[in-house]
Amino acid sequence: MRYIFKLLTSIFLLAVATQGAACESNDDNILSGKCLAVNEWQLGIALGLGVISNPLVDGDNIPLVILPDIAWYGEAVYFDNGELGYQWLDDKVFSFVTYLNLDKERAFFNFWHPANILLPVNRMSNFTGADVNAPSVSGPEQLSVSIDNVSRRNWAIMGGGRWYYRQKNAEWQLSLEKDLSATHNGEKLDLSYEYFWQWPTIRFSTQVKMIWKSTALVNYYYGVSEQDNVDSSFFYQASAGWQPAIAMSLQKKMQGNWTWLSRISFQKLHSGMTNSPLVEERNIYSVFSGFAYQF
Repeated sequence: MRYIFKLLTSIFLLAVATQGAACESNDDNILSGKCLAVNEWQLGIALGLGVISNPLVDGDNIPLVILPDIAWYGEAVYFDNGELGYQWLDDKVFSFVTYLNLDKERAFFNFWHPANILLPVNRMSNFTGADVNAPSVSGPEQLSVSIDNVSRRNWAIMGGGRWYYRQKNAEWQLSLEKDLSATHNGEKLDLSYEYFWQWPTIRFSTQVKMIWKSTALVNYYYGVSEQDNVDSSFFYQASAGWQPAIAMSLQKKMQGNWTWLSRISFQKLHSGMTNSPLVEERNIYSVFSGFAYQF
């Protein structure tokens, strides 16, 4: 059953990147290709091979095989692959939205998570372990801490605002999120810049990001304390920090509604997280290549 869940997995982390928008088309601006039709469902699916690395101890890498793409934009309200939001301002240069989504950090602890099911795989052509509460073996014989024996990390509902600034071949995004569910009461800040190149049937983009995560957020997921029922020598207080990331994607329009796409991303984790005994990797990478169909 766990393997079936993994085959369904595709997470928002791969898409640190692309959010769509309902915006006015402009033939002189290649970002017009990211715009979505108003009051119409955008349904797509990608089939291919890929993986997202899991930095946690005993955390299995997440295979990317089937990636659904589900979005709807009204005049103001929108739903985009698990994000529900409201668009307050939109023109050719500036946009501002407020939104709700689920904290993506929990996806590394449990494959059956909404953030592991939906992913905007073709937006540019249009605009772990199980939760186990059983106590671990503590004392001198315990050699490590695993996500399979720490306490459950719960979902957090994040609410935030995102600003867009569009240039002819580029887009800036700045988002600020806060835990509205009081799960960890943490915050996250995300600043990104994406640049596009367009050829007749090929679109290429490069994106760079700086992501800041607060102490409350990082410590809830990656800190180790009495609630985890492990030896006290493993207790750890995680702290806030910046995580730089870079992503590149390539898409080629094929016949009909088919598109070939490839994407690769890399995210460096900060020491306040990687020094945790739950974390064994200092980076997260993802790669995917396959074919997407837009219905």
